[in-house]
Amino acid sequence: SSGINAEYGELFNSPAWVETKIKLAQFYEEVWEIGFLPALSRLNLFSEESMSEEAAYQLLGVEANITSTALKKKFRKLSLEYHPDKHPPETRERANEKFMELKTAYDVIMKMRSYRTKIESAKLLKEMADRLNRFEEKYKKSKEKKEEEKKMGEEDKTEL
Repeated sequence: SSGINAEYGELFNSPAWVETKIKLAQFYEEVWEIGFLPALSRLNLFSEESMSEEAAYQLLGVEANITSTALKKKFRKLSLEYHPDKHPPETRERANEKFMELKTAYDVIMKMRSYRTKIESAKLLKEMADRLNRFEEKYKKSKEKKEEEKKMGEEDKTEL
């Protein structure tokens, strides 16, 4: 324990660690208030420069229920509009900043959608496994019941 404190003491006292603990506590509270996926969409998972999924949708000017195809189209349109190569030198730096913000927003949304798809797939697989297990249990009970009835029938015959 003292070795861990010596090795990681600076880490556990660092502002980054304190901020992480605060974010995790807030996330935990939000999960209980609004549910896991909505809380996850608000959580800043990717980096300090990144943004929440909610902010990403706002920055791109789209609704959360937009299709992936429409989202990609909107992102490409905005990317072309703010691409630094399409701007004169005096506005190039600001255009590049905006371009990078748009790219980050698109990446955040796509990562969250991918994550959500994986979660949904895992839930479906678990549900299928649960159903198969219940079916297997019913089948075993049914088979055991039939064997027991067959035994009872044979015992009845031998008693006669």
